[in-house]
Amino acid sequence: MDQRKSVRDALTEMVGFCPKDAIGWLYAARGFYKLKDYHSVIECVTPALRNERTKREGQHLLAFSFLQTGQTEAAAGAFFKSISYGNDTDWQPLVELFLDQPKLTLK
Repeated sequence: MDQRKSVRDALTEMVGFCPKDAIGWLYAARGFYKLKDYHSVIECVTPALRNERTKREGQHLLAFSFLQTGQTEAAAGAFFKSISYGNDTDWQPLVELFLDQPKLTLK
């Protein structure tokens, strides 16, 4: 069974270094999202969530990545938090998630 490389290892192998700040990690997360490597997005976005300038977009990417990896409860919570950061368009996927899974609740 293949083990997935850590994001740090993958970035070092692909580009020769890792981001040094929240904006760099957000750009890396965007790249992995375009590659549909949602687990790497989740790993990459953490530093972006700690920074005021990047947390809004980071939270948005996190919510969709949780959804794409089947983590529906985490996705619901992440969409809710993303909305609270001003991502009003995240209402639609949140409502659709609750319509598709009526037993789902926010904890």
